[in-house]
Amino acid sequence: MTAFPVEAAAEALFIAIEMERRAISLYERAQLLHPAPEVEKVIQLLLRDERRHLAQFEALAKQDGGVPDQALLLSAQAAGVLHPGGLMAAEREEAFADARQLIAYAAREESTAVGRYQSFAAACQGEAKDMFLLIAHEEEKHLKALNALLEESGA
Repeated sequence: MTAFPVEAAAEALFIAIEMERRAISLYERAQLLHPAPEVEKVIQLLLRDERRHLAQFEALAKQDGGVPDQALLLSAQAAGVLHPGGLMAAEREEAFADARQLIAYAAREESTAVGRYQSFAAACQGEAKDMFLLIAHEEEKHLKALNALLEESGA
């Protein structure tokens, strides 16, 4: 359930944009700490995908009217969804130990995002619900791609 009522598609998009920015920031900072080539390659892949999602959601937001009035509250809400402990929590989980660990970590985070967007949709009506379902669908595609990478890397 949403901690703050989301009533418009612009608000749903704002949350998605904030979540994507948070993921991008985490992976960019991780690049500085993990120069191992196999980990760097996966970080680059994750960054490319997250940046693509960010651009997609920002384009939708531009069409939908920009930043909502409740931006600060929505931003705080988004911060608690993905990577809630930030880089330090990912380090504690040994997310960057090797490429496979990183892919598994990213897949867990995507799965969390899909579930959260679906629960947000269940708590909303109208255009906000539709937007959260669209965003969840996009994240499901990313999750499937990550799961396929996991299988390739020797499940």
